[in-house]
Amino acid sequence: MSERLAVAAFALVTLVALWVAPWAAFSRETGSRAAVILLPDRVIDFTGRTDPISVPGQGAVLWLSVAGLVVVAGGAALSGRARHVAWLAAGALLIGTATWGLAQFDAAVEARRAVAFQEAIAPNIADPRPNQDAERLRQLSEEALERPVTVSVELAREAGVVVRRLPYGGSAPGFAAFLTLVVGAAALLFGLRVWPRAGRVLDRVLTAVAIPAVSIALALLAAAVVILLLQPTPVGRDVVVAGPLMALAGRLDTLWHAYYILFSGSLGTVKGFFDALSFATPLIFTGLAVGFGFRAGLFNIGAPGQMVLGAIGAMFVGLYLPGPAWVVLPAAVLVAAVGGGLWGAIPGFLKARFGANEVINTILLNFVAASLMLFMLSSSPTFAASAVRVIQLIAWVVAASLVGLLVPPVRRAMRISPRLTLALVAVIALVGAVVVAQPRAGDQPVVLQLPFKAPGSEPKSYELSEAARIPRLPAMFGIDLRATPGTNVVPVDAAAWIAGLLAVLVFVGAGAVGALRRRGFQGRILAALGVAAVAYATLAAVGWRALPLAIPPTNLNPSFLIALAAAVFVWVFLFRTRYGYELRATGLAPKAAEYGGANIPRNTVMAMAISGALAGLTATHYVLGGALEDYALRQSLPTGDGFDGIAVALLGANHPVGTVLAAFLFGVLKNGGSAMNIAFTDLTRDVVSMVLALVVLFIAAKGFLPDWLTNPLRRAQALGDLPEEPAGGTPPGGGTAGGEAPVIAPQVAASQEDR
Repeated sequence: MSERLAVAAFALVTLVALWVAPWAAFSRETGSRAAVILLPDRVIDFTGRTDPISVPGQGAVLWLSVAGLVVVAGGAALSGRARHVAWLAAGALLIGTATWGLAQFDAAVEARRAVAFQEAIAPNIADPRPNQDAERLRQLSEEALERPVTVSVELAREAGVVVRRLPYGGSAPGFAAFLTLVVGAAALLFGLRVWPRAGRVLDRVLTAVAIPAVSIALALLAAAVVILLLQPTPVGRDVVVAGPLMALAGRLDTLWHAYYILFSGSLGTVKGFFDALSFATPLIFTGLAVGFGFRAGLFNIGAPGQMVLGAIGAMFVGLYLPGPAWVVLPAAVLVAAVGGGLWGAIPGFLKARFGANEVINTILLNFVAASLMLFMLSSSPTFAASAVRVIQLIAWVVAASLVGLLVPPVRRAMRISPRLTLALVAVIALVGAVVVAQPRAGDQPVVLQLPFKAPGSEPKSYELSEAARIPRLPAMFGIDLRATPGTNVVPVDAAAWIAGLLAVLVFVGAGAVGALRRRGFQGRILAALGVAAVAYATLAAVGWRALPLAIPPTNLNPSFLIALAAAVFVWVFLFRTRYGYELRATGLAPKAAEYGGANIPRNTVMAMAISGALAGLTATHYVLGGALEDYALRQSLPTGDGFDGIAVALLGANHPVGTVLAAFLFGVLKNGGSAMNIAFTDLTRDVVSMVLALVVLFIAAKGFLPDWLTNPLRRAQALGDLPEEPAGGTPPGGGTAGGEAPVIAPQVAASQEDR
């Protein structure tokens, strides 16, 4: 589908939506019932007890929106600069009209709520109680229209009156307003092609995000069908849905409100945003782990097991390593990475040495890791005496094998016939196990009391020492939630935070400035420090050294920063080092990379080890960061994040930046799923799981996009990054010799004409 056709079709759909879909909603009640406004001046009440609101200017909003949409749709028939100018003008008109119309709606709702506030406190003004300030209440009533209602309610509380609930609350934009804004933004975006340089940048951005964006849109569209099938239109007790328009408006409002809650639950409040970051933190680690393996041509599906080994290692360090926090905490983080790295290196070694499929090995190791954690956290695990003897025999065999590797003849035999040597060791172990497993007189069950297991039946370890704990966000600002639960307002030195962020950005971006790049590392450091000093002095002068900041209770902790640092490490390693180049070359063309001098076995083991280490770092969030209720290892460790990391890596195109953004999107959806389940009783968090699964499905199908967008070579040719094939040559993507044009040529020409 061409760009012009897509924009025109979207504009026509929005034209229909302006008439049948809600423009805005108000009086949203428990159960998601609401009264909705349709343009112009039509109110449908699904609550059964809400008086209509008159919003000024709705007729103007309707006709201006229609005019803008007609220009967008008709502009698609124009060519070149005329189309782009028309889209720029229409986009600005649509966004301005929708914004003004929603502002008028908010003002009308706020005015009605102010009147309701006056009516609520009127009896207390006429007949005040001893603890109520009648004069202050009278003043609040007179000034109700001049201040926000929420402020008036709080001031009334101070005057002795508690206003519990006012009508006309829960106002929000509707589906029609959203579509109008989206069409306006799309028209503005594509209208930027009026400037050639902006058009080239837009082409590159759109081709980079086309597959994930279309996949997400298709997943949400498919999930919409399920939402409409599962969730009936919420209505009041005495409300009867009369007529097709009311029925259609109710269904569209239900669908829109479900998605509105899904995203606004994380993006509309500070607490929701922090919780979304908390959900995203482990997904960044697992997404980087899977994406790193993909870059090397390996499918690391063992992130769940690597998460477990990293968590176990972090738990041991947090329990038994003495010392100050600056020693114990880094050691715990390092051991978490080492534990996951060693568990990932095992299938890497098996693939490099014996050609064993890493998918099968990592899946099986997931079960081994899960069983290991289950054993470690079980209450009083009991073994038969014969089983203990078998375990001891296996330990002796492994120890003897490791010692034997130090003997030169054994090491040479292992090198010459590794399979035969391992088979011989396995046969010896198997025969010995059969012998020692025979029952003996006096055998008694052996009950193990593991020293790190917390007392009781709950499968968890003892809590970590204080030195091994990463504080949660409230604790970082000196807030004790046990003493002051809920949201706390604390002064924050915003000048220092912003100056530090600017310093990092300047240091990173200075590499693109020729003069600073020539000055080297010291020049970039001095530039960053200079900008930070000026920024801090400026912000401190305007009073930003002690800004009040509301800190909600949240499990977010600095492991999020560790995740971002891991993403930076992966980017630098893959795209700025020789080893990263070798890994990517090995993943794209192993034979060619080996011919060019790449060490395939070493790269395989290294890639799986680094991938496992990234997955093991999830322990910084769940164990060291206390995200599992307390600072301990629990059997409830959500190893499902390891499988979600596959979807995150695919959505992020196996790139560190894309992985971070995809993980944040998944965090938003996971957190919003809880809010959606509260608002709609028939919609569980399984809807979110379905959306995530559909995203993976559509990414695998490449969003059903044309080949010139999904094929990297053809996309590069379309963008002009590759030279045209000479006449008589065979194009890399197909074609024939003898002077025929490459197969890509008509598609590229068509795509450029469509723009």
